[in-house]
Amino acid sequence: MASWLGSGRGPARRLRVVVCGAGPAGMTLALALAREGHAVTLLERDETPVPAQVDAAAAWKRTGVAQLHQPHAFLARGCSELLTALPDVVAALRGAGAVDVALPDGLSSFLCRRSTFEWVLRRLVEAEPRVSIHIGTARAIEVFGGAVNGVRLDDGGLHSADLVVDCGGRRSALTAAMLAQETFDEPANEVYRSRRYLLRSGRAPGPVNRGVIGVEEGDGYSFLVFPQDAGTFTVTFVHLPEDSALAGLRTVPVFDAAVRVVPFGAAWTDPAVAEPISDIMVMNGLRNVFRPLGPATPPGVHAIGDVVCSTNPHFGRGTSLAVAHALTLARAVAENPADPELWRERVDAWVHDELWSWFDDARSLDRSRSVVWRAAVNETVSDVPAIPAMSPPSPAAMPRFMVLAAAAADPVVARAVFRHMHLVDAPEDLRAVEPRVAELLASGWRPTRPADLPTRAELVDVVSAVRVPAL
Repeated sequence: MASWLGSGRGPARRLRVVVCGAGPAGMTLALALAREGHAVTLLERDETPVPAQVDAAAAWKRTGVAQLHQPHAFLARGCSELLTALPDVVAALRGAGAVDVALPDGLSSFLCRRSTFEWVLRRLVEAEPRVSIHIGTARAIEVFGGAVNGVRLDDGGLHSADLVVDCGGRRSALTAAMLAQETFDEPANEVYRSRRYLLRSGRAPGPVNRGVIGVEEGDGYSFLVFPQDAGTFTVTFVHLPEDSALAGLRTVPVFDAAVRVVPFGAAWTDPAVAEPISDIMVMNGLRNVFRPLGPATPPGVHAIGDVVCSTNPHFGRGTSLAVAHALTLARAVAENPADPELWRERVDAWVHDELWSWFDDARSLDRSRSVVWRAAVNETVSDVPAIPAMSPPSPAAMPRFMVLAAAAADPVVARAVFRHMHLVDAPEDLRAVEPRVAELLASGWRPTRPADLPTRAELVDVVSAVRVPAL
């Protein structure tokens, strides 16, 4: 296959690369570098066999990927990155049943379960002749003469390398001693209660209002629908971790009763339309974390994906940003395979500019949403809630959640918000529509809950009324 990044003539220097972690970031990077002609060893600590068929991926048990079967959305940015750099990945996803979605402004994406996405990537990696998969865990990065020398495994073996990349996820400790002096770690203040469904034969999926997902923002909670491949979809309630009045959503009878009083959910989960195929899946302990590597990191050592940045999955950004991060490093290597300092310069510039901006956007959204939801829980009212002090360099600007809400009232704001939500335009581009939002507020407009969406108090009444059988 011809090079997709460089000249197509192959690199002047063929690198020995060790990628530690076989999630979306690691597998994307392994494919990209291998197709540039480099020899890639992909370390995978999970010994679970890969299912032979995509249908079986729905039950794939990956011990290191707790979120594999949680709801996921694939945004226009991620689709665009793959179409540009690895178009056969998108073709393989289509072949495996992913559903194309045409979006405004000529953008596109696809509906797909995370398990299907990882299964397709894994099969392509296994078929790539320049990638070898090694089951094992990296214990330490070996450095010699000030530069990377390889990776030491738990069994004592050494994999020599010119480039070592930590893709081990947010709990990875492989590069923990190399972090920048300033890092950020704060709670997302959300817990997720989800259930997966299967459309009955011949039934069409319900509506969405955010391109690839459906979202209803309530006063103190959110309700989301994630359409996926193979006729499956997931519905999710999101609320504050400390909101004990909604904790009953973790049980099937309560969850089912609550879904029925949300019109959006009732339409999707009508028993004549779909049947549940999972128990209630809980996702909690979510945090917004930004941990870039520091300037003393040895040349040839990188960390990408959730190792560096993980954010609340409320808007489905994780996979798209992980793919973009991986391809940023791959492009830097393609630019000059013999210059590790250049790789560092290119990747660090992207991390501290674009990736930081998306991290900061996510935590500002979470902070402002938490204020609003806590006001609902405490039954206090404020038209424009006070926002907690932000760490620099975040500007003291209009609350981002207010700009997002204004999409329902102004088509210009709606287009800007759509492009923002799909990671097409940078977060700071939303400032261009803040004057329009200010005008709306001055005219008396306020974000409103859809008339048919239950208030939090009404949802609490539903949760409280359901008797759950004792175990």
